[in-house]
Amino acid sequence: MNLPAALFESDVLWLGNLIFIVVLVRALKFAQWRELLANNIRFNALVGLLLGITLFWQLNAGIRPGFNFHLVGATLFVLMFGWPVALIALTLVMSGTWIYKGMDPAALGINGVMMLTVPILFSEWLLRFSQRKLPKNFFVFVLWNGFFCAAVAIAMMMAATTLLLLGLSHYTWVEIQYHYFIPAPILIFAESFATGAVITGFTVAQPEAVMHFSEKDYLTGK
Repeated sequence: MNLPAALFESDVLWLGNLIFIVVLVRALKFAQWRELLANNIRFNALVGLLLGITLFWQLNAGIRPGFNFHLVGATLFVLMFGWPVALIALTLVMSGTWIYKGMDPAALGINGVMMLTVPILFSEWLLRFSQRKLPKNFFVFVLWNGFFCAAVAIAMMMAATTLLLLGLSHYTWVEIQYHYFIPAPILIFAESFATGAVITGFTVAQPEAVMHFSEKDYLTGK
């Protein structure tokens, strides 16, 4: 969902930019660049997934401004590369999309908070929860962190965006229900299926590419 700057007052846009910059700076600080660059398989996976997700960001569907839908990839990138690299990588994708479509850069921050920060940090929280509380099992990792987490993260993103639009834009509850909630299950299912399928493929074929997956923990002796 790409929120155009025209929907919001300038103060809201600047606040969104400020919040997103703070989160982005923390991501730059905590990103494990050396580990990523030292792992050729993971680095190549990052490049390939960046190209793929960039294409999906261009193929969006929607009628009204702010009500366009595309795969986000937040949960997938968190599982593969950790939340700092996920945020930085998807910020590059978002920025490139903005430049390509000639959109107002003033809305980058508020979109970064809604589309990236919310699902990425929520995915990170669910991942940590599963690591502490759930059995270390391959199917638990794939089904919980892949399919389930991706679906819930996108649902959280949509809930946060709904509150934002209700409180700070001209859209009414009826308009949001019609243009946003009716197609929402399709987006949630697509994000969940794509994330689960890709993370399953990587954990089976190239487990070294998945930062948060360990063969020793999830496969050995199971």
